[in-house]
Formats: sequence, C-alpha cells, structure tokens
Amino acid sequence: MYGFVNHALELLVLREHGQDKWEEIKREAAVEIEGSFLVRIVYDDVLSYDLVGAAVKVLEISANDLLEAFGRMFFEFCVESGYDNILNVLGSTTRHFLQNLDALHDHLASIYPGMRAPSFRCSTRDSDGALVLHYYSERPGLEHIVIGLVRSVAKTLHGSEVHVEIIKNKGEDCDHVQFAIIEKVETAKIEKQARQNLLALSKEPKISPSTLCRILPFHIMFNADLHVEQAGNSIQRIVPNIINPNCRMTDLFHIVRPHMEFTFKSILSHANTIYVLKTNPGVVNPNNPRNGSIPALKLKGQMLHVPESNVLLYLCSPHVINLDELRQRELYLSDIPLHDATRDLVLISERFDEEYKLTQKLEILTDKLQQTYREIENEKKKTDRLLYSILPPSVANELRHHRPVPAKKFECVTLMFSGIFGFGDFCRRYSHDAMKIVSLLNSVYTKFDVLMENNPDVYKVETVGDKYMAVSGLPVPCADHAKCIAKMALEMKELSADVIMEGDPIVITIGVYSGEVVTGVVGQRMPRYCLFGNTVNLTSRTETTGITGKINIADTAYDCLMEPQNADPTFQFDFRGLINMKGKPKPCPCYLLSRKPAEAKPEP
Repeated sequence: MYGFVNHALELLVLREHGQDKWEEIKREAAVEIEGSFLVRIVYDDVLSYDLVGAAVKVLEISANDLLEAFGRMFFEFCVESGYDNILNVLGSTTRHFLQNLDALHDHLASIYPGMRAPSFRCSTRDSDGALVLHYYSERPGLEHIVIGLVRSVAKTLHGSEVHVEIIKNKGEDCDHVQFAIIEKVETAKIEKQARQNLLALSKEPKISPSTLCRILPFHIMFNADLHVEQAGNSIQRIVPNIINPNCRMTDLFHIVRPHMEFTFKSILSHANTIYVLKTNPGVVNPNNPRNGSIPALKLKGQMLHVPESNVLLYLCSPHVINLDELRQRELYLSDIPLHDATRDLVLISERFDEEYKLTQKLEILTDKLQQTYREIENEKKKTDRLLYSILPPSVANELRHHRPVPAKKFECVTLMFSGIFGFGDFCRRYSHDAMKIVSLLNSVYTKFDVLMENNPDVYKVETVGDKYMAVSGLPVPCADHAKCIAKMALEMKELSADVIMEGDPIVITIGVYSGEVVTGVVGQRMPRYCLFGNTVNLTSRTETTGITGKINIADTAYDCLMEPQNADPTFQFDFRGLINMKGKPKPCPCYLLSRKPAEAKPEP
C-alpha cells in the first residue's frame, strides 16, 4: 500500500486519541519509523494490517468500528490533500459518484504507479430499487472502510444520509462483497428529463459507417452474440482480426474493470460504468515479427446500448500513460482524434512524470532532513545532559546560551571531603589488576551520586582518586548549607557499609569545613567549575588529619550547625579537642558528627 493509507490511519489516531496512543500502537505493531509515513512511498501490506490490529488492541474498540472510522478519516485526508475539487465534480448524487469511482482510481494510478486500487460497480436491487455497490479487492477484511467512506461522501458532498449494509460477503458463493445503499436523494426526475430529451432527437441516419469509423477511430460495435459488426480505423489497424465473422469479443479482449462476466446481458445491466478492456495475448499486430514483445493494448471507455439495432457501442480511447507506452504499442498521436482528451493527457503526463519523480525525491529528502534534525536534537539532549551533569544547572544554562560566567565570591559555604581508609595500600596490592580498583571506586561513587540527586542543594565538585568533594551554598545560595552537608555525610557513612573491599565494608573518613570560597569556570573544551581559596585546603586537611572512619566537623561548620535555623535533634556531636592543621598558625578545634540514636519506647 502507498504511504497515504498508513498516514490516514495515523491522522485518525492522533486527532481522536493523541500522540501517546499512536506511539503505543507503533510499539505494539513493532513498527519502527521516525516521523510520519511518506505519502508517495510503497509499504508492505503486512505493516498496515499490523497497525490496524495493534490499534484495535490499544484503543480497545472493534475492528469494524475502527475501519469504518478510518474510512471517514481517509475521505477527510483526500479532501485536505487537495482532491476536494475532483471529488465534488465526480457525481451529482452518491449513486453517480460511486459509478465513476473507478475512473478516479484510474486517474490516481497515473499519479501513484503500481497502485492496486479496489474496483467498484453499481447495480439496482430488484426488490426495492436500492443501489447495490459491488466491491472487488484483493485485500481481505477491509469492507467496513467502504461503509465509512460512502457515508462520508453522501453526507459531505451530497448532503444526505445513507444507510449502508453488507448483503453478501466474499466467499458466500460470490467473489466480492456487496453493499446495499439506501439514499434519500431522488434522481428519478433527472433521469426522466434525459429520456425526454433523447426522444426529441431525429431517428433518421445522418452519418455513414465509414465516416463514423474515421472520426471515431477507437470504437467497437458488437451484437448480442458478441460478434463485432463495426470497429474504428485505428483499432482495425492494431487488431486486424477484429472484423472477422468467426471472431467474438471474448476471443480478442477480456474485461479488466469492472469485475464482471463478459456477456451482452451483464453489460446491459451495468451500462453506466467505465469499462477497461485488455487485448488477449497474440491479438495485437499478430503478423509483426516483434509481436511477442509488444505489450497488450488497454482500451478505456463507455458501453452504450443502441436500441435501434440492439448492439452495444464501446466508445473508447487507448489507455496509455506516456509517450513511451504509446510507442511500445506501435501507436501514434495521429491515431487519436483531435477531440479526444487522451492526446493532451499523454503529453501532459510527460511533464507530470518528471514532476512526480521530483516530488518523490523532495519528499524523501524532506524525511531525511527531518530524521537528521531529530538526530541532532537527540545529540543536543545528550550534550545538555552531559553539560548539566558536570556543571551546576545555573552555570550550565549560562554556558549553553553562550553567555559568560564571571568568577564569583561566596562569603560562607560548606565543603566536604571524603576518603577511603587503606585505599593507597589497596592500589599497591592490585596494581596489576586496574579493573578491580576502578570497579571499587565506581561502586562507591555511584552510590554517592544517587544521594547527590536526592539532595538538590548539594553539588558534587569533583573526584580525585578516592577523594570525593561536595559543596553546599553555591552557586545558588542556601541558608542551611551546613545542615545539607551534614545530612549528606551521615547518609554516605551509612551507604559505605554496603560496599565491600577485600571482604570487609569500606571505611570512609569525612572532613567538613565552612568558609569563604571563590568560584569560576575554567576551560572551554571541557569546562570545569572550580573552587578556590583557603577553605578548600582546610576542608581537605580536616579529612586527612581527622579520626579514621568518622565525620570530622571543623569549628566553623559546627558554629553554622548550631545556628537556630539549622538546629537538628537527630545530630550528635562529640568534642575531640584540637587538631593540627598544617600551615595554620593555631590548632583548630574539631567535632565528631554522628546520628543520634532513637530513644527506646517505654514498655506498656
């Protein structure tokens, strides 16, 4: 099927159920396609059936209801695609519209090469005069699309409501589906006026057979036994055996459209229909040595009953798309009369064929550009995720919009350093197995990073070896920065018990210090958000000179935690005296932070 069928189904789901349902339907049908279906590209029929089956399951509606709704949407899609003019002039009533539907399909076949469209013909039910629509299709199970389509045509184009029901399914002693259509628009007056106009014409012969064969070079007149009594000059040249008393129409041609038996009675019952006849093998120019390579000739036209002599007159034209087909069948433009529009259509199709190929290439190119755009957007999202993961969101946002990020001084923030006890010895022992070292650090840092995601006021600055550095209070100021770091340190201590190093849980030492820092973005290719100042050095020394396996809180951080807005009853502090801060004139008081144990509930 051409992509416009799948695109119409996509529009139906998007307009009535939304984008999320359409994506779910594609996943259910295992259809991997980015963007919309290309209108002028042929897709496998199986894909369309899979989409319909998935839509029935996801939307939880019956297949018949879905197909009927699809028929209505397909009509809307055709109108929106610019076919509203041709649809409006196809017939004054629903009956006439359906009688000319095959002609529309023939026209579309010239736009969409290789299109396998269904075929329709109309008849009248003897019991009540209702219109019977005969539907022929090689694709099974789609008859309810016709119901939705017919109802939309009647309501939109002809302003009438019609009742459509299936009266015979394919397989029930029938090779096609039959619908009964009861319409409210009365056409009897129009047909009666036409009959009166015909009766007013003179019945005297005004033209000789030879003149008629010359001015209508493509016509065939045959009797009730299907013997040809007269044929146009061009047909006689191409099919020389056509005027032969022993030759019948069925020996020379077979009916391509409509799907029906090739008999005089059947044609009389369906006279107001476009007929496409095709020559049988070996009929075209049988005496030509190239006969085997000459394609069969298709004729397209109308069957008219001539009651005076009880014969059928087939007024037709060669059914060719372009000059190449005309040449392959050894036809010439001179064979086609000047009044026949086939001349113009063949010449126009030459230009149209090039335009169609160009349009098809443009559609494919547009789809590729859209695909490239989507890929660029995905890569851009990945870049943004990476940028926002290595820089604070506010800083990353400024860089993303190509705005400078000036250095900034923060009067008071809280920093934290953590280190793994015995990590240096561990590295020396496993220097031959670097993966073991990397795996250990990855397991530790992954758990700490998860904690960081749950603490938006804490920013991970960097990791160097086993050292993990975090800060709170910048770049977005935070009043309780010391409390945020303290909670983070307690959670890191608890999580570290789940990481095993050489059979035992790792032991981490944490140092916390509050003070003044200066920040700035360093580098362009791999920008780093760096912290500068003595506070960074003092935080590192609080960790390196602190008690192993403990959270060591410097006096500056302790003072911040003791402020009223930061008071937390779950914190417990133990004073550990003075620590030797290398390079500092005086020793610094320090405290040990731990989580206060919960009080035991009194027994009842």
